[in-house]
Amino acid sequence: MKKSLSATIGVLLTMVLVAIMGLSVPSVSKAAETTFSGTVSDKTTSEILYLTTSGGTMEIKLDSNTTISGTKLVLPGTTISCSCYRGSDEYWHVSSISGSSQVGKVTLDASTKATVTGSIAKGTSEELLYLVVDNGTMQIKMDDDTDLDDVTMLIIGKKVKVVVERGSDAYMHAISIADAGSSSSSSSSTTTTTTSSSTSSGSTVSGTVEKGTTASILYLSTSAGTMEFVLDLGTDASACRVLLPGQKISVSFYRGSDAWNHTSKLVNNSDTASSTATLDSSTQATITGTVDDDTDEGTLHLDTNDGVMEIRLDSNTNFSKCPVLLLNKSVTVVAQRGSDAYYHAVTITSNY
Repeated sequence: MKKSLSATIGVLLTMVLVAIMGLSVPSVSKAAETTFSGTVSDKTTSEILYLTTSGGTMEIKLDSNTTISGTKLVLPGTTISCSCYRGSDEYWHVSSISGSSQVGKVTLDASTKATVTGSIAKGTSEELLYLVVDNGTMQIKMDDDTDLDDVTMLIIGKKVKVVVERGSDAYMHAISIADAGSSSSSSSSTTTTTTSSSTSSGSTVSGTVEKGTTASILYLSTSAGTMEFVLDLGTDASACRVLLPGQKISVSFYRGSDAWNHTSKLVNNSDTASSTATLDSSTQATITGTVDDDTDEGTLHLDTNDGVMEIRLDSNTNFSKCPVLLLNKSVTVVAQRGSDAYYHAVTITSNY
């Protein structure tokens, strides 16, 4: 009986010792990974990926060792798949991103080659890069053969260096895109101001917007008479989104190779955008109507079937699908109620 008891105690002590040793040895097993598919949200930054999935919006950390294949575009609206693991900080972390992108191709003019450095802006998509440079905002098309080997990923706010050429469709096209820190960016900035037609040196004039102004032609009443300016993809309208008759604005322009005055930048001299506010996504609404004549830089007065709505315009409003607002223009607005009790425009889309 004593021997049996001693043997039992010995076995128990051995089991306890093995358990203690097991606890003292650190785990070296790799964290299990889970794959999520969804659409990149416009909240995404270079540090945090907000992925809209069928189960809701996920917040996933992007690390320096995150790998990417099939696409370099981690932009709002892009569909991607992410392999993720739970980190020691309790966040989901992305180990790899995969996706695909197919865009068109045109004939490029090598004599127009230029190098520009800037930050990727909201509105950038798989086909069109919005790049904020010293002289304004450029719109640059991306093609299937755009060289992305030297850029980690394209994401809003990231600073990049872009080699461009003008295409047969009149757009500037990206030949290559690289991380801005991959080489000296000072020389590329100099190249921008001397060779890019969209930022060529020119003049600035102030005046009042006249009737007849369209999305492509601005009629400006000045002290010297009425002037006509071309509005095109190189026009930076970030400081003047409203072109209604009577608006007092300043126009920076240059003489194009077609002998027209092309607008490089618009500035509203009397109005500014509204202050931003914290938005409640649960109040989101989509409204279609026409631009009323009371609209200014800070507030869109939208004439709808149910009456005129007042919708705030601020620096977070996405104008990529409607660069400027014109009198009686039909638009569709996605809006959310802000902490200031006003509805704020999230995106505005032109209906013609």
